Amino acid sequence: MTSLTNKDKRDVIKSKVKAPTEESCVIPDSTLKISKESAMLPINSISNVDDKSTMTIISDTKSEIMEIKSTNVSEPINSNIPSFPVAAKQSKKIPILDPVTASSNKPVNVSVPRTLSSPISRKSLNIDQRPLVLTTHLVPSLPIGLFEIIGAIIEAATNTPVVLLHESRIDRPVAEDIVDIAILPSNKEWPNGILLPIGIVFEHRFNKHKTPGVYADIVVAKEIAQNIEDIIDLRGHSCAVPDRYRKVGTAGLLFNYLKSKGENPSFFGNLLDTDTQVVTLQMVAGKQAEVGVLEAPVINCHKHTLTGVNSLFILDSLGPLPPYQIMINPKQINTKHREQIEKYLLNVQFIEDWIVRLKPYGILGFAEYSKDNYDIEDIKSVVTSVRYY
Repeated sequence: MTSLTNKDKRDVIKSKVKAPTEESCVIPDSTLKISKESAMLPINSISNVDDKSTMTIISDTKSEIMEIKSTNVSEPINSNIPSFPVAAKQSKKIPILDPVTASSNKPVNVSVPRTLSSPISRKSLNIDQRPLVLTTHLVPSLPIGLFEIIGAIIEAATNTPVVLLHESRIDRPVAEDIVDIAILPSNKEWPNGILLPIGIVFEHRFNKHKTPGVYADIVVAKEIAQNIEDIIDLRGHSCAVPDRYRKVGTAGLLFNYLKSKGENPSFFGNLLDTDTQVVTLQMVAGKQAEVGVLEAPVINCHKHTLTGVNSLFILDSLGPLPPYQIMINPKQINTKHREQIEKYLLNVQFIEDWIVRLKPYGILGFAEYSKDNYDIEDIKSVVTSVRYY
């Protein structure tokens, strides 16, 4: 018997192997199409199915994208196809800034408006009489420019010059010997002041009926947003709150919600107290806290100016709280001026010039309200029995 060399054996094997034909290499349209353009994509993820019935799968072994294309969009899913991990349900979280326009963590470079205030006209304002003194305790959480506009509105209503003051420190009383009108937080007390039955109407996705009131938004940092779908998912995270020890406030709304779910004060891993609403927003944007609860108008007024805000998400909203209080000093404001102010504020929504100036602050106008519409007991902060560090 003739023995074959190793080379001869290889030639025999090759001759028995059938070379692939061109027809056998054709891949139908309904099979897999492989693209190698994204070798560094995250592993083991699956995208949503689009209107062309294209499902994208990312391989964890070769980091390749495989697209399964169906020739019939209306064709039902074949039960014989192996089941893949189901994509997470669409989150209800909304970004504070549109991710398309917010490309970096830098604040928007807003040019300084080139405006010049007109001098007081003797025809429009009675400058010979004592000016009205307007004060607010809402700065810096709300911009001082907002109250300059409100001061101008009061000037138009009363034909009297208005001098603007502001107090940014907490727990300072209203200087009632000199103040005529005060715009205060809903939890601020002025025993001798009279509350006007009119509140500011802020734009908010929950304020469908355009009523006065202030909603509390719960903001979360980008780093934890992907794992959070509900307030209960915030367990163990650090949370910044601006008004934990006040009778009425955003912290009270949050604590009462947690209490209704059977939770206690140890729900958060760490609770951080802040002096103002805007500091709460800054702490979350600056990664000093993972979660924050604050008044929605504050977010709207500062979302284009604070660094890092464009990386935050609004998880949910609670409320509303009673509106910011517009109060008058009965010793200084006579009945005539009071009626003029009330009537003019209610008509602001019909005056285009005022609405254009108020729109950047998210204000739609002013409307009547009664504190009887708000159950203060329901929105009071629950007593915290656990000390936070």
